[in-house]
Amino acid sequence: MLVVGCLVATAPVAAVSAGAAADAPVPSTDAPASLGAVDRVSAFGPTTGPLQQTANATNNNSTGVLHENPDEVDDENELDRLLSYLSGELNGDIGASTLQLSQGEYAAAKAALGDDYDDSLGKYVDVEGEVGGDGASEEYQSVGETQREYVDTVSEFRETRREYEAARRAGNDERARELARELTRLAEDGETQSERLLEAFDVISNRTDGDLAESSAQIADVQANVSEQRDEIVSREFVATNLTVADYDRNISFTDPLVLSGALVADNGTPVETATARFAVGGRTVQTAVAPDGSFELTYRPARIPTSTSSLTVRYLPDDASMYQATERVVPVAVSQVNATASLSEPSAPAYGYADAVSVRATVSVNGTPVSNYPVSASFAGSSATAPATNESGASAVSATVPATATDAASIRIAPDGDGRAVAFAPATVAVPLETEGTALDVRARETTAQTVVVEGRLETDEGEAVSGQSVAVSVNEREVASATTGESGAYRTTIDLPSGVAAENATVSAAFDGEKTNLESSDATASIRLSNGATGGEAGNGASGGLPFDPLALAWVIAGTAVVGLVAAVLLRRNGAGESAATPTADESAASGSDDSTAPEPSATEASALDSAADALDAGRPNDAVVVAYAGVRQSLSAAADVDDAATHWEFCDRCVDAGVAPADALESLTAGYERAAYSGLSVSDADAAELVETARSVVAREETGALDSPESGDGADASEPVGPVE
Repeated sequence: MLVVGCLVATAPVAAVSAGAAADAPVPSTDAPASLGAVDRVSAFGPTTGPLQQTANATNNNSTGVLHENPDEVDDENELDRLLSYLSGELNGDIGASTLQLSQGEYAAAKAALGDDYDDSLGKYVDVEGEVGGDGASEEYQSVGETQREYVDTVSEFRETRREYEAARRAGNDERARELARELTRLAEDGETQSERLLEAFDVISNRTDGDLAESSAQIADVQANVSEQRDEIVSREFVATNLTVADYDRNISFTDPLVLSGALVADNGTPVETATARFAVGGRTVQTAVAPDGSFELTYRPARIPTSTSSLTVRYLPDDASMYQATERVVPVAVSQVNATASLSEPSAPAYGYADAVSVRATVSVNGTPVSNYPVSASFAGSSATAPATNESGASAVSATVPATATDAASIRIAPDGDGRAVAFAPATVAVPLETEGTALDVRARETTAQTVVVEGRLETDEGEAVSGQSVAVSVNEREVASATTGESGAYRTTIDLPSGVAAENATVSAAFDGEKTNLESSDATASIRLSNGATGGEAGNGASGGLPFDPLALAWVIAGTAVVGLVAAVLLRRNGAGESAATPTADESAASGSDDSTAPEPSATEASALDSAADALDAGRPNDAVVVAYAGVRQSLSAAADVDDAATHWEFCDRCVDAGVAPADALESLTAGYERAAYSGLSVSDADAAELVETARSVVAREETGALDSPESGDGADASEPVGPVE
């Protein structure tokens, strides 16, 4: 009864999440194939057709040409008219967003530039590429990103303003000043974002037949209001300050730094009451002492600024709770370049293999003086390496992962991140000792239609590390017919047509990885072709219900009680045509099955069948179904070993399996996240991602079956069949 109840209760969910694509209306074949349907929901609610834009429309700023549905345009200038239509769609979304923003409806303002906007933008980019014209795709992309950020900035400004007013009413002056500084920062961000938007609006208006003047005016009004409120609060909360600077030597370098003497005073001439002050100079923050009369002296060593720099801005940065306002002074300079010395420490290990982590320490100094906050770039065997800017000691921790292409005397290399800086140095290198690792390659082949075969497998090192980005040659009866490239999980997959005169039942498929010019050894594997009726090679046999190699209801029995039961069973039954008798057994039959262990399938057979069915779903173009079924197979495989209750959610199941040590965390977390997207989000999983997840599921099951991961209950390795103490 439990299984039947789960099936009935969750079947509608499965139909929506995994079957929505199949049930959706088929778009008109008259529309361009690469663009799909263009009917949509506008920012103002559902529409029965495309948004029509006219000169006096209230939900957009377009004027001039009426934008037509691309399904209805004729052959003459079809792409140009389609581009105009899509431009109108985008302009309408922009207009809706700015209108909602001006009315303080921030969620609606962001929603107007959501999925519909991105969808239209993708189509616009495609058509613009076909037309080859000078369109506005980059500006539309910039507007989508910047306006969403701007909406967040304005929304946060309004909320912070309310907190500020509450702090003032409560008499909390220190908190009010902190919030006033936050309002200043937000207003400055808004000024930058609004300027970018206005520039993009101008370009769009010039390159399309739309007019975003109304949107420009709305953005300008919103920002003017924000800036006005900021100025009012700043004048209320802070005392204005002035920064004076005495004569100084303008010729500066790292070895001859800028030394400024000056005074920090309020507008009325009284010294700023602070013992220390922070100044921003040339991308760095310098802290120095301030005398009671407001005088100070600061030293700045140029390192990362360009030698072409002709002036520097020195900005006083008060603490957030300070009563003083920030101020700045521009000082002219002439920068000379100085050569530094860079060095790298030796790697700590005697040898490194594929995918091993390598770390060394880089140091940059000038005559023994560390060069801090200096950006460096690093590489290893032609691949990028990670290297943050140098710290106060002039050091940077360089880290890299050994790529397959690292051979012989591969080296880590560091160099300045940019030319023409005040400090330069010659690139430095250090050799990394390498060793060759063995690999393991597997291959599986399945007939999908007559003479068509899907070949897939996985390439790993002998230590179980996935090998990505490598080519695998596929042959039939020792004749190479195709090649495939391994993905992030080491998985590869390709579809081949059998050579003329070769029958699937008599063919042998082989896969080979050539490790030449890599730090990996070559490997190969062979397999017979599993025929479309479920048999392998010359074996005969009938497929399971609906073309599956197992009874869909059996899978439900295996994982009965979990949330995935109804989803998996409903997907399998719905997608693969299982009969009503299999989907809806009677109550007596269910009860009998629940009490008779002989009706439950062998776990290993069920999980293998689930993974095979996941692969079949991939071949049939149902990536979401494939991920859901693959996850079900993994759940069956690991449940007993991890002692996980059937009622556990998918993330509880993941955590408990990882804690029990029966599956690698990264693989199981990736699979669980993929299952969650496929089963519950209503979004489609790409074919490539689904193939990776199915292969990940297969590797997790294979590890569990071979005992690659020891259970934490295995103790010190004693034979579980032997008693380890007295039995009472």
